[in-house]
Amino acid sequence: MICQREDELLDALGRGYIGAELDAHVTTCDACTELREVAGALLEDRAHAVAEATIPSAGTMWWRLQMRHRQEAQTIARRSLFVGQAATLAVALTLVIAIFGSQFAGEVRTVFSSLTAFRISGPVLLMLTTWALLAPIGGYIATRQK
Repeated sequence: MICQREDELLDALGRGYIGAELDAHVTTCDACTELREVAGALLEDRAHAVAEATIPSAGTMWWRLQMRHRQEAQTIARRSLFVGQAATLAVALTLVIAIFGSQFAGEVRTVFSSLTAFRISGPVLLMLTTWALLAPIGGYIATRQK
């Protein structure tokens, strides 16, 4: 059974003061009586935990704050370095393609035609090439530190 005054009782328990009218209601309502026992025990445990909690010294808190700032700065630096590396790689690939594009395409055609003489189909060759290009990238991602 759910009582309409349970929220009011929870608020009163949180404040630590239950008025006479609400107290009279709790004595007549089984749901509110059970809620008062359970919530009261939980709030009492919380109050004991707060009272017994040890507060670290100012030096410890200062050290923790400095460590957190250092870790956040390292995270930001890693992120910006990764973006810079990706941009550098993109520019380098663009330059290589711009400078050696036609010669490279001719060499790829020559290699492809020589591999088809070994009866390697186009999709299999594409799969092997993709694997050969993505394997080092996957290895880098797997071994990098977070």
